[in-house]
Amino acid sequence: MPATRYTRTLLAGLAGVFILSGQSLAAMTMGEAIKQEDAKYLSAPDVTPKDDAPKIEAGGGEEDTPPKPQEISQGTVKAALTYTEQKGDDGEVTRIPIVTIFADGKEVAKLEGEETFYADPPVSLQIAELDPSNQTPEVVVSFYTGGAHCCSQTSVVASSADGSGWKTIDVGEFDGGPLLAADVDGDGRYEFETRDNAFLYAFACYACSTAPLQLFGIDKGEVKNITAEERFKPAHAAYLKGMISEVPEEETDANGFLAGYVGEKSLLGESKGAWALMLTYYDKSSDWGLEACDKPLNDDGECPGQTIKLSFPDALERMLKENGYKVEK
Repeated sequence: MPATRYTRTLLAGLAGVFILSGQSLAAMTMGEAIKQEDAKYLSAPDVTPKDDAPKIEAGGGEEDTPPKPQEISQGTVKAALTYTEQKGDDGEVTRIPIVTIFADGKEVAKLEGEETFYADPPVSLQIAELDPSNQTPEVVVSFYTGGAHCCSQTSVVASSADGSGWKTIDVGEFDGGPLLAADVDGDGRYEFETRDNAFLYAFACYACSTAPLQLFGIDKGEVKNITAEERFKPAHAAYLKGMISEVPEEETDANGFLAGYVGEKSLLGESKGAWALMLTYYDKSSDWGLEACDKPLNDDGECPGQTIKLSFPDALERMLKENGYKVEK
């Protein structure tokens, strides 16, 4: 149905839902329309993830002061942080963090960070309960890889169900500094809370991009995307409240925001109203992210067909579906 005829609006203090005309919607700014659409979320309770697990958050200190080795433990599990040191021809010292994991006094894993040319490289460790399928807590190891806005390479070292062996699980590379886990829903089990990096740079610059909340867990030794699970609805409601407060004032930043907004609303099962709002307010002059391949990319990420130009709504719909978001229009 055309955006000029349909948008669902939720009004604070009213239980009913009614239809605004396109003319009334267009008279509002995008921020005003979103606050009206999502009035019920303006009072959503904040969600503060719990994290009282043993941890080390190192790096970023004075470069002329060598970082000290550190260790943490919980029960029979211990994680030790040490460094190797290199000195360049110019005398500059760089260090690479090394994390060694012990269980019952025996070494079960050793992980080494990348060379980032930092004298005191950022790195974080944590011992927490992420996977209830075994009898011991897991060890989170997150190295900083360097680069603009980027990145953390995060792994989890976990025991097998019977305790006979340990393995390193690659959680992934994420925007920002080292990533640790927290108990988001209060069930005693820790999860990784981040934002969907697929939205960054997708339709706007990094600073102009908004991304939905994303959550990952460890289950039976495997990484699981648990973003859409019902138990995280309060976290999504609180996240959307924060998103509403950051609506860009400039029309030229609209597409980067609207992509993440529609994505987050779809996680709450409310994509239809968000889609109609997007059709009214998206920046029709922007061509960022609108080129696409008419065939699926090959294994090397190359287009085996022709490059085509899409409208923003079509490009957004394609991007959302490719990343597992369900959109109703």
